[in-house]
Amino acid sequence: MDEGKLYKRVFTPVLIFLLAYEWLVSGFDKLLSGNFVPQLMRQLSSSLSGMQYHFYENILKNDIIPHAVVFGVLVEVGEICVGVAFVLLGVALIRDRINTAIIQLGIWTSIIAAFMALNFFLWQGGSMFLNLGDPFDEGITIDFMLVLIQLWMAVFFFSIRRRYSLLANRHMRQSERLNPFT
Repeated sequence: MDEGKLYKRVFTPVLIFLLAYEWLVSGFDKLLSGNFVPQLMRQLSSSLSGMQYHFYENILKNDIIPHAVVFGVLVEVGEICVGVAFVLLGVALIRDRINTAIIQLGIWTSIIAAFMALNFFLWQGGSMFLNLGDPFDEGITIDFMLVLIQLWMAVFFFSIRRRYSLLANRHMRQSERLNPFT
């Protein structure tokens, strides 16, 4: 197996399965606890004082907290759907069953997952740079790391889409040369 296939059929699926596990466990924890949706408004409201990203504090106050039940259900369903989609993507890569639907699923799943992780990062705070006020803080939080990894996944699937469409166009031109009457 050459290096490109090893990367596409082994390393990337392992990373995708780790992402799937993270999202599935997180989603099912929220869903099966039975108290995530009812407690979300209280949890978000109590986190407003001293929030690190002030623009996000305004988004929480004006848009999310008033509709906390809807957002709670969206978070539960979204995390589980993203986890299931990542499982399907990992299996498709291992089995080398790549088509336009799988590529689109990979792009959109990665973007949606990155968006959710970015919201968790902004809500919980954390630094991306030096934080002299808290020397015990990690350099990059896991939520921000998930944002970066999932954006990289979107780029990965986008690059597959480009190669896939180039190969399809090349194949179509070759078949036109072979049969000029079609």
